[in-house]
Amino acid sequence: MSDLEAIFGVLAVVHGHLLADELPPDLVRRLASRLARHGPLPDGASAGELNALLADLCQRLHWAMSEDYGDYPEPMPRRTTYYLDVPDEEVDACMAELADLGGEVSRHRIEDATRSNGWQIAAAFPDLPPDPSHHARVAQLSSLAHRHGGQLAGFGG
Repeated sequence: MSDLEAIFGVLAVVHGHLLADELPPDLVRRLASRLARHGPLPDGASAGELNALLADLCQRLHWAMSEDYGDYPEPMPRRTTYYLDVPDEEVDACMAELADLGGEVSRHRIEDATRSNGWQIAAAFPDLPPDPSHHARVAQLSSLAHRHGGQLAGFGG
């Protein structure tokens, strides 16, 4: 195993545990502080900002290990996209509420026969996991989806 692959593996594990909010708060503070003093994070960066940076670093290490990966990766957008599955008759009202909350909203027809008929709404917000604002947004959107007869199906970068 090359040194880059080993470093990539460690970085990916730390990133995964931070995304799952499984790292001790003191370790998160020390990592953020170190990367603020000697790297690309601003002073006082949140755990979510640290997590977004770790995702960027993973992508860039992967690029460095590849011979034909293309152009140097730009930073990922600093937002989280939440996915809500709602029935046909509720999609417009749900989208309007999401837009009123400030989300960048789009919808896609659910074509999977194993899932209910309806739409999947994608709503992007500036909340970054595992920050408290992200946890609050998950609760808020779970409740919103439920009010519209649907469910929060997940989130991603």
